[in-house]
Amino acid sequence: MYPAISAEDLLKIPITLPKESTRQKVTEKVRESRKAREQSKQLLEIAKTGVEGAILLQRGSANETDEATATTWINQQLEALKMNLSNSN
Repeated sequence: MYPAISAEDLLKIPITLPKESTRQKVTEKVRESRKAREQSKQLLEIAKTGVEGAILLQRGSANETDEATATTWINQQLEALKMNLSNSN
């Protein structure tokens, strides 16, 4: 049989909580991580839509402005989200 621990024994194990300042730091890091994850999802959607748009434009014409049009659209989306790829905001 596998070693087991009863719920009663488990509840008797002392658990030390970290200092308030440590808990606040961890909380802030979790919030930052969630924000970065959400921004990453938004960036991925913008990039996918921009690339799809460039491909569709390219199919419709033999014009090199298709990439420029897609890039302009992507930059507009980033501006609307107040995001700048050159920094880590």
